[in-house]
Amino acid sequence: MLEPLAATVLNSVLPTRPLASHFFAPRYPFGMAVRTAIHALPHDFFTPHPSGGKGKGKALPEHEHGLYSSGLDGKGLGPSGVGIEPSTHAPPSPRTLSTRQRTRRTSGHRCSASGSTNHVPSLRTWSRQVHIARRHASDQPVVSLPHSLDPAPGDWQTWIKTFKDVADGSVSLPPEEAWQVFTSLSRHRPPGPSSTAIAFLVIVALSVTQCRPEDISVGLLQQWGSRLQEALHHIDPGIQDMPRNRLRIRWNALHAATRAMMGELDGAIEDVSMLFHQGDSTTDEASVRGHVLEAYTIIFPVVQCYKGPHATADILMEQPWLDEYFTPERTQRGPAVLPAANLLKTVMSLLSRLEDPVRYLEQSMALHSKERSSALGALFVRVASQFQQHPYALLQSLQRRSVPIPDWSLLVIAKDLAKAGAYDDANKILASMSSKSRTARNEGSRHEYHRTALYVAARQGDTAAADTHFKHLERSNALKRDARANYLHAYAVAGDPDSVVKLFEKMFSGPKSSPPNIVHYTAVLFAFAQVGDLDSVNLWLGKLLRAGIRPDRYVYSIVLQSFASRRDVESMLSLLEQMRRSKISLTHVLYTTLISTLADRQDPLAAERIYKRAIEEGVVPDRRMVTAVMNAHVEAGSWHGVVRAFDYLNTSGRPGAAMSIEVLNTLLKAYVLIGAPFRVVANVFRQLGLANVRPDVRTFALLIQSACDSGFMEIAEDLFREMERLAKEEGQAALRTNVYVLTILMRGYLLTGRRVKAKEVLDRMTTLGLKPTGVTLGAILKAYSEQSIEQGTTVAEEFLQSLMSKDDDKPWLQLERGRRLSLETVYRPLLRAFNLKEKASEVERLHREMTEAGGEPTLGSLTALLDVHRRTGNTEGVRAIWPQIHRLGLEYARLNTLLTTDEETAPTLEGHGVAMCIPLSIYIDALSAAGDHAEVARVWKTLKEEELQFDSHNWNHLVVALVRAGEPHRAFDIVENVILKYQTQMRKLYNRERDVHPQSPLTLDLPPPEEGDLERARPEGPLHSAERRAVAVARFTKRMRNAENADAQGINDFAHPLHMLHQLSPVWNTWRPHGATLTLLGRVLAHLQAGKLVQPLNPDIDRHFTEAALDEGEIRRRTEAAGEVLGVIYDGCPRTVRLIHEYELMKRASRRGTTEDSY
Repeated sequence: MLEPLAATVLNSVLPTRPLASHFFAPRYPFGMAVRTAIHALPHDFFTPHPSGGKGKGKALPEHEHGLYSSGLDGKGLGPSGVGIEPSTHAPPSPRTLSTRQRTRRTSGHRCSASGSTNHVPSLRTWSRQVHIARRHASDQPVVSLPHSLDPAPGDWQTWIKTFKDVADGSVSLPPEEAWQVFTSLSRHRPPGPSSTAIAFLVIVALSVTQCRPEDISVGLLQQWGSRLQEALHHIDPGIQDMPRNRLRIRWNALHAATRAMMGELDGAIEDVSMLFHQGDSTTDEASVRGHVLEAYTIIFPVVQCYKGPHATADILMEQPWLDEYFTPERTQRGPAVLPAANLLKTVMSLLSRLEDPVRYLEQSMALHSKERSSALGALFVRVASQFQQHPYALLQSLQRRSVPIPDWSLLVIAKDLAKAGAYDDANKILASMSSKSRTARNEGSRHEYHRTALYVAARQGDTAAADTHFKHLERSNALKRDARANYLHAYAVAGDPDSVVKLFEKMFSGPKSSPPNIVHYTAVLFAFAQVGDLDSVNLWLGKLLRAGIRPDRYVYSIVLQSFASRRDVESMLSLLEQMRRSKISLTHVLYTTLISTLADRQDPLAAERIYKRAIEEGVVPDRRMVTAVMNAHVEAGSWHGVVRAFDYLNTSGRPGAAMSIEVLNTLLKAYVLIGAPFRVVANVFRQLGLANVRPDVRTFALLIQSACDSGFMEIAEDLFREMERLAKEEGQAALRTNVYVLTILMRGYLLTGRRVKAKEVLDRMTTLGLKPTGVTLGAILKAYSEQSIEQGTTVAEEFLQSLMSKDDDKPWLQLERGRRLSLETVYRPLLRAFNLKEKASEVERLHREMTEAGGEPTLGSLTALLDVHRRTGNTEGVRAIWPQIHRLGLEYARLNTLLTTDEETAPTLEGHGVAMCIPLSIYIDALSAAGDHAEVARVWKTLKEEELQFDSHNWNHLVVALVRAGEPHRAFDIVENVILKYQTQMRKLYNRERDVHPQSPLTLDLPPPEEGDLERARPEGPLHSAERRAVAVARFTKRMRNAENADAQGINDFAHPLHMLHQLSPVWNTWRPHGATLTLLGRVLAHLQAGKLVQPLNPDIDRHFTEAALDEGEIRRRTEAAGEVLGVIYDGCPRTVRLIHEYELMKRASRRGTTEDSY
């Protein structure tokens, strides 16, 4: 039955699913409307107290522009900024648009800016009137400015300068602050000429409508529309008639935009359409068009707020004259370049929120000409490719109806696809144009084809293709500076820095060659960053500076990513400090790098905090940034955080929300780490087509990993062969074999004892020219070191010594994670093997050799030392190691804190329990066994103050320590009021209704704990161990044997099976008293029932001798005291007592050894 399953998961599925859309509402009649606008150890020392129910902030805070402040007309909004809500409509039907009748304009419908100034009251008088109105709107919030409304003489010039700077676009202010500047200045005298005032108001209108869509409401738009209309009617655009009066055209264009904000959409759109065609031979048409494009840029977000994303597409279909501004030629030159670029950016952002563009395009093509369908289809494909959504469904739809796409558009789409990493689709587009480019009469078209092909080849590191296209451009004397940069980039992506340097010197060393710019230097920096050669990165940074070039954000991003790939957080912090000194703000790319670093350090709380910080700084998150937050939860085993982030990404209209293979790969990774059965992972794989995505090599690697964890090695091998076939026969570059998928396959064979097959995989790696990483070598060492016979560790150590003694550059140290962590990866298997065999001297020797080889002590290596000393009863050794672990943990947490904030604050261990909880349990066990109970209390108190989130294992070890300290009632109290309470709380949390459309991807924005609840428990560590995953897979497979509902609902919901699995997993595998804990507490009850007190463990005292010397009175007193303790336990911990009895009954009823797993 397994072989057919392997074949089934590779079947294709339908690419899309239908979603709802809307109609565009009927038009309004045209008309110009004018509107006005403690004891040392207290009783509850170890017990956590219920949280106070502190509130949490929103993941996406209200926009910094303060758009929800009161209006000047006194008609403000409520705190939420919600006024009139947009109405809902039926699904779209483009036919209703094509038959719409246009209103004939008459002379009475001319634009409302007249030539006379008689109607214009004093701007100073008007501003005073509106300020009087504001004084009576005391219930509305007012944004405070740094200066008073009556500025001092010295401040007046500052206000005037700010006004002019905002008007010319050199300074950006939140709309409320800009508006207050405008009205405050206007109270005294006009702040500037009419042209400056209109430009200022245009900037304000753009700021209002260009913020996040979720921050815009109909009520907000109407408020600002009223404000701006009132201001416009007090600005004189001059007496010269149109079309020569460009100021009046801009006045009317903005007035039309304010009408749209007030809800008069159809009239406003018709007005700007007429203005677009104003002009004659004496008019600067490009400048006029620029003013009108500004109005369109304001109107399109307004239309979406009122009618939805489909309305944007409706307007574009009806106004073909806008098409020319969406071409590269028009957006790259001319006076209207900036307005056209802003319009294109706005339109593409709005169209990206269309729920089902394929369906809309199909309906539109049935009603419109091929020419109009081609223009809209090309724009839709560009939107899909730029927003990381595979566009092949759109392309197929256009091809089915024989709708052509212009060559220039195809080239732009190919570039966008390559930028998004969809190289296969980009290559297919270029292949379809190859023959046409060779026969094209237009030489410029041929050159543009080769420039685009060179760009695509560079992004995927295809040096052979890059050579071909670069040489063609070179022979044709058509080289540009960006072509040279792309050629360098191709070799940089391929990981060949030596070739990059040679090409750089060849390009720029000649006497007639132009000097290199920052892009060319960046390509060299990227090449060395790819291979982790930080010395060369620093060398070329010096050359860049000596050339007089200042590093930009992209340079900093490359260097930061290089540090991040090597886990060099100290260098990352130094670089961030340098950026702050240079006043270079962080972009979403840099923030994504920081979040990914925190994900690797298994600190999802810090990752979420830095995401919130980015939002507060005005950064608009993209899909990769949100996916990085999702991956932080995956790495930490925070499954509810994974589901929440995925649901956010799967909700149309959220900032950064988009479905891609990267998102689904992150979800598949969560399935693998939680230990999902193979059939669950395979079902998710089969349904990738529903999201219009195709698997890449990482998708196959995760599926193969799941098959290996389930022991299905034949299926794993079949999947690998199918991946190779698709890469070879269908030319899917995204499925090229890499070292990671081969390492997974090899490790699977090693874990099942099939070393011959593992050797074949290693040989295949060598044949393909792939170099083993530290993980590959660590898997080999682990397989031999875990053999029960002594010869296994001997072979493993000989292999390790051979690796370290080679004279080569040890490429496995550079390929991944840097020298320090790669060394720990290869030393860890032997450290663990000697630890389990209780050979402390061998563990110490290996640890010393690792540090002498260039490694550094890590929490993992020090924990191995701590554990071997505990196992061998070396309490002094345990005491010597613990301070190093504690210091390293605090330093680790300090670095995490510095990554999330600019301020030096006291480090806490809040998000660092994954690494600290394991050594803490070891330390508690060693100290309590040695009778040092005071030290147990001290270290627990210290870590509690440092906000370490103790896990379930820590609490179980504390129960044992309390029994050893002679305090059984406290031990029972821990089980009753911590472990079992957390178990109940976790069940309630995981059974809570799932929010499938969250407003935020962050768990920080979940409702606060209910009153009486404990603080949320830290998620248990994920299953990075293959052995633990195999156990989890077996358990889940047994428990989900009849869970057909999970498979059925998972068809339409990728995350539903994970939601079910993470509801099951904590109940029976995390927050529970361990079997050993229940056994110990059962013995305590029997001891107390026999009338004996539980005495503190003290190895230096002979207890049998002491008890034999007791007199009758002392025995009677102890018996009475034991009865009292027993009574306290029965009265205060009934659930725990009942659980112990049930456990003992189950142990007596079953000797199969599986009972403990039921708790």
